[in-house]
Amino acid sequence: MATVKGNDPFNLNVTDVHTFQSSTWPYRGRYPCGSLSVNGTWFYGTYFLANPNATTVFPDGSTKTVGPNPGPNCGNWCVQGPAVSFRSSVDNGKTWTEPRLRSKGIKDNLFGETAFNNERVKFGAPHFIDFGKNMEHSPDGMAYIVGHGSSNRSNVQAWMLGDQVYIARVIPTVSNINDVEKWEFYGGSEAGWVKGDISAARPIVEWDRNMGVVTMSYHPAIKKYVLCISTATNYPSMRGEFDTYFLESSSLTEGWSLFQYNRAFGPEAYFVHHPSKFMAASLDSAGRYNLFLS
Repeated sequence: MATVKGNDPFNLNVTDVHTFQSSTWPYRGRYPCGSLSVNGTWFYGTYFLANPNATTVFPDGSTKTVGPNPGPNCGNWCVQGPAVSFRSSVDNGKTWTEPRLRSKGIKDNLFGETAFNNERVKFGAPHFIDFGKNMEHSPDGMAYIVGHGSSNRSNVQAWMLGDQVYIARVIPTVSNINDVEKWEFYGGSEAGWVKGDISAARPIVEWDRNMGVVTMSYHPAIKKYVLCISTATNYPSMRGEFDTYFLESSSLTEGWSLFQYNRAFGPEAYFVHHPSKFMAASLDSAGRYNLFLS
């Protein structure tokens, strides 16, 4: 964990660096994801990862496996697990409260999802939509997340591989953020937002075997939302180059169109994001605006 300060994206100061320990059980890996600072509270999420056919021993002596995952082996954390929880801090990251230091079972996580028994998750590695400082451009004062998912057991779903993107929202308070009953999931144009039921969630975009880690930012200069998606260049290998591409829409949930596709970008860029802090608020005289990609 750390605090990053500065107004020049090429000259930032990283302070208050420290570690925070939490259990990976019943998976093999646990990594950070969505980060949001709003109204004096900092939320920071984590998600699970595993390898194909990894077996977990439970307290009663029984075992369960996450696999099998479709071959060939992707080579690097080939099983995307669920979002675990969001820890919170009210002192700028000096101390943290983590509601789930260790899960109690395969569905003891934020939304009750699981990757065991070859199941798929909808909100892999979720990230908060960047609405600007203190969520100034949120359309309704709610915090939104996007995550990459899949519903096809024949496809590999890993930390950079998926088929779909899902979206959910919540009023961002400490009591709400880890309560699935307080979350609303977008269920498509007919169902709209459905409270407390992740099974009702429907994707906002789909591309079979060509989606992966996703972020979204609001660009006030053009009054549009932009999705940044990174995925494996050579599906399903996670040891080579990654593609990064961008979609735009005037809506959070529909009307998305692809406007840029960068093959082997980085060449291994991932968790790609347009940070609002370094984004111009308006167009210049030539109809352009400056932004940075991190």
